[in-house]
Amino acid sequence: MLTQQETEAIDTFEKNKTISVHWELRTILYLGILLFISGISVLVYQNIDTIGHQAILAIILIACAGGFYYSVKMRKPYSHQEVKNVSPFPDYAILTACLLLGVFISYLQAIYDVFGYSYGLATFIPAMVYLSCAYLFDHKGVLSLGITGVSAWAGLSVTPMELLKKNDFSSDSIIFTGIIIGAVFAAAGYVSVKKEIKPHFAFSYNNFALNILFVATLSALFSLSLKPLWFILLAGITYYYLVYAIKNQSFLFLLLSVVYGYIGLTYSLFNLFSFINSDFGAMLAMMYVITSCVGVILFFVFYKRILKIK
Repeated sequence: MLTQQETEAIDTFEKNKTISVHWELRTILYLGILLFISGISVLVYQNIDTIGHQAILAIILIACAGGFYYSVKMRKPYSHQEVKNVSPFPDYAILTACLLLGVFISYLQAIYDVFGYSYGLATFIPAMVYLSCAYLFDHKGVLSLGITGVSAWAGLSVTPMELLKKNDFSSDSIIFTGIIIGAVFAAAGYVSVKKEIKPHFAFSYNNFALNILFVATLSALFSLSLKPLWFILLAGITYYYLVYAIKNQSFLFLLLSVVYGYIGLTYSLFNLFSFINSDFGAMLAMMYVITSCVGVILFFVFYKRILKIK
């Protein structure tokens, strides 16, 4: 039992304790950036005939240049380790500038067709700028923009115009490109930790790499021949990210690895059951469903033990 004095002390502490609004403020600022970019896009769309293309491009370019100027002026010296700014405004300034750069290049391509049919250049150029800025200004958000831009560039580069017009992205080249790009991002995450060059970027690299690799490999397993080969590759990716999740005690990577791996395993087993006698195959399928459901329950019960979280 608590004494009256202890109760009053706890009550006073709860009433006067400091409440952190760090993440709330960051969320509001990020929403402000998104609304600002959205507002510019709507303004351009609604007033395209009255303002004029050159004027709109000039306004976007000036705002973009202003964001870069402020960011460069406030930038701290580069370091391989994480660099934290005292003020959050330089982070939002560089993010806004990079987003405006994407709007500027997209607008330039849409109106003046600067890059012609080389659509990949419209994504490659800003992607390289984003990646450079991510390292110079130590910004994970800009890094994500760069990774997304590289992925889009790779997809556009191997996709013939006929596929783009038909919106058919199930070609072999897209699948192989996804596997290669995913492997490149995974390697970038590994090197960043191994060489201690922005090791905190490893999460972003691996987050994209995991999803791209699994989606591409599952697509290959579903639609291409040599299914045992793709299953082995899927098993290897699953093992790699399970080990990564345990090493970094990451529930996200553990969950995604288990889900993607489960999808591939289920598809492969049911594909195998289809070649077995119908009654026996149906029985095996039912047993697998029951066993896998139990496995899912045990996974959520014991995931902390798997990750070695006390």
